[in-house]
Amino acid sequence: MSDPRTFVVVGAGQAGRWLVTTLRAEGFTGRIVWFGDERHRPYERPPLSKAVLEGQASLAQLALIDDERFTALDVDWRPDTSVGAIDRAQRQVVTARGEVQAYDTLFLATGGRARTLPGLATHARVATLRTWEDALALKAGIGSARQVLVLGGGWIGLEVAASARRLGREVTVLEGAPRLCARTVPPYVSEHLLALHQRHGTQVQLLAAVAAVAPHADGVAVTLGDGRRFDGDLLVVGIGLVPNDALAAAAGLPCDNGVLTDALGRTPDPAVFAVGDVANALRTGGQRLRLESWENAQRQAVGAARAALGLPHDPDAEGPGWFWSDQYGDNLQVLGLPEPGHRVVERRVEAKGQRLFFFCEGGRVRALAAVNAGREVKIVRKWMLQQRFPAIEALPDPQTDLNKLPLAAAPDPIQGA
Repeated sequence: MSDPRTFVVVGAGQAGRWLVTTLRAEGFTGRIVWFGDERHRPYERPPLSKAVLEGQASLAQLALIDDERFTALDVDWRPDTSVGAIDRAQRQVVTARGEVQAYDTLFLATGGRARTLPGLATHARVATLRTWEDALALKAGIGSARQVLVLGGGWIGLEVAASARRLGREVTVLEGAPRLCARTVPPYVSEHLLALHQRHGTQVQLLAAVAAVAPHADGVAVTLGDGRRFDGDLLVVGIGLVPNDALAAAAGLPCDNGVLTDALGRTPDPAVFAVGDVANALRTGGQRLRLESWENAQRQAVGAARAALGLPHDPDAEGPGWFWSDQYGDNLQVLGLPEPGHRVVERRVEAKGQRLFFFCEGGRVRALAAVNAGREVKIVRKWMLQQRFPAIEALPDPQTDLNKLPLAAAPDPIQGA
């Protein structure tokens, strides 16, 4: 028998994709209505700042679900349709066109939007990057530019800078903080990123406090607080993401830098879940965290789908945060949350161009920042999920295979174990 319930999913990115596929994989036979505000089926966003800008990937190649599997999901797919309101009392959503759709359970996977500069969001010489259309416009802009300015030395800004530089453009990165990616990585990784970009000819200006941005017919001028002026043909703004939580907030759901949820995406309304970039989730230890990563969107969506179906909690549902970036052929990954009080143990394998920074506390690896060490990241993630670790003193030796180190449970100083 078919399940009589209707589940509504709002958002067709990574989180939305995993919500829908997990619901079906776990046996939900009811109706799924899936809203996407773009006209495209779900696609990968990470390649937009790399392979797409460099002309190495098409929209078809970015598809998160192929045609055959999409058909097998048997969903009521509503592309190019924005949801404008939620009526929680009646358990229904209303689209921007006034269409009404009832739900038994609602999943918000609305993601976020690129933060913009006031008054310059639509200027032809100023670009942001979030969607396929953004990427096409930016690709064309870079193609006709000689000098590209990038405002923001975070992941998006640096990936765009690397792509533009590989395409032969002169590139200047303007970052207001004293180091690159200061919000998300420790100083060791920031230093590696700075050296990497400088080695490839990118100009990087740190502590670059912007006083004025002035687009004009031939380009754009950026003036800093100290009076220095930088001129470019194109300005790419990469200053972060704003969570799309206005829909939830208008419906009376608690929001603070995203929709407030538990670790499995549950909001105070038992019929509403929120996952992915828009969810500010409560984690073990009582801290709240809104993570913007491919892996977090997948993990939260799987956990929320299972929770909505009443299935047992998956212990991996709250694993360590994990994100990565590819720049100039280097792969950088961060696992967990490095903290200033952690003991840092470095491991270098010069022949492979590898650098690993283990952030340790009480005999445990709490976080890892790694360059060109994908296999090792997977090994350390397994340690974290199992809560079993090797002797910290063995980690720096580049001759030691991490996968062959004996593991043991370590006391948790946070829990007092």
